[in-house]
Amino acid sequence: MTEETVLTPDVLREVQERASELIRCGFQEPDEIAESLVEDLDDQGLTQEEAERIVAPLWAARLAEQAAWPETTDVDRLADAFDALEDQGIVAAMDFTCCAGCGYAEIGGEAGEGSVGFVFFHQQDTEAAAAGRGLMLRYGGFRAGEETTEVSERRTAEVGRTVVAALEAVGLTAEWDGSPHTAIRVAPLEWLNRLPE
Repeated sequence: MTEETVLTPDVLREVQERASELIRCGFQEPDEIAESLVEDLDDQGLTQEEAERIVAPLWAARLAEQAAWPETTDVDRLADAFDALEDQGIVAAMDFTCCAGCGYAEIGGEAGEGSVGFVFFHQQDTEAAAAGRGLMLRYGGFRAGEETTEVSERRTAEVGRTVVAALEAVGLTAEWDGSPHTAIRVAPLEWLNRLPE
């Protein structure tokens, strides 16, 4: 029999809040959320079993909330836009890697033959969107050989225009100044992402 750690009320509240944030994001399974909690709070002595017990009722509550959601949510529309972009040769990845640096470094590994560019949002972007702060999209063109910076920027801007058009086609609002150096912001955006089944 293992010895159970007693979490202080403050730590318990912190664990519950973090679990709720990750559940709202809607991309991780319950056991993955529990693992994340243990990693985030390893100095508090939280075990996997305790984390899973904390996640379970919060997960059930979110599933119950989903019953009242509209048939098509903004996140469904976003997924439709990303599917349409994939059909146009743009690698489109949702909740991809932990941060922008890792995303830019790894997105090329997702490219296939005929991929002309990419768009993604990372886990921190997901958390910001789930907290009601809109969603930032990172995008770019895949460089072709020894092309100049000017050509590369034109290609990136073209990908940006294609992304904005795909978002608007599904009824989402995109804020972008047309610069290849500026991320695209999707707002307003109600983040209702159904939990994985």
